[in-house]
Amino acid sequence: MMGMSVEFHDDGCAIITMRNGQNRLNVSTLKQLNDALDTVERNVSAKVLITTGEGRFYSNGIDLDWVASHEGEREQFLQTLWDTLWRIMHFPLPTVAAINGHCFAGGAFVAICHDYRVMRSDRGWISWNETLIHMRISDPLIEILQHKLSAEALRESVIFAKRITGPEAVKLKIVDSTEEEDNLIAGSKRLGLQALGNNNIQRADLQNMKKDLIPRQILQSVNTSKL
Repeated sequence: MMGMSVEFHDDGCAIITMRNGQNRLNVSTLKQLNDALDTVERNVSAKVLITTGEGRFYSNGIDLDWVASHEGEREQFLQTLWDTLWRIMHFPLPTVAAINGHCFAGGAFVAICHDYRVMRSDRGWISWNETLIHMRISDPLIEILQHKLSAEALRESVIFAKRITGPEAVKLKIVDSTEEEDNLIAGSKRLGLQALGNNNIQRADLQNMKKDLIPRQILQSVNTSKL
């Protein structure tokens, strides 16, 4: 599919690669991502989901130019974004974000909704830069941050919008590990497969446990001026 590829490997790992340049999030790229997630869910042999980008970016966040030029679609876009993030959060397989490059704002939200995250050790930042671009974060996204980041990580990467390197992100527990570029996918596979171990966890049971322990309580924002 244009802009997004899905590969199934013999070890049971499904890999979605985002191929839209900076992988900015708009209606088109969110549809591509959801179509790719549908493809993975339909494959009963898939055991682990890995998402990654190519080149310099995992994702450079929301496509603000698109949002500005499609003001009438803003509310629907935001709802689709929130729904997609929670779909990843509650996905019925172990999920790993293989963060190949820069991962900012909306792209960082995509990454932290995975069960596990692996960054390159030598290149790339993860950051929520809303403070720097005069934007506020909507309640549905704040809920995700509160589920996924510690107070220290929130302070450094969100409140003060610092660009966090892979090794720094490990210390802040934003990501689980770092790998050199050539080992990024292999390391991500290892994490995902180790999560399952020898347990025969059924998809429905895994999804139900995620929903119970990481419940979605804010379905929409009362203030859509925030992203």
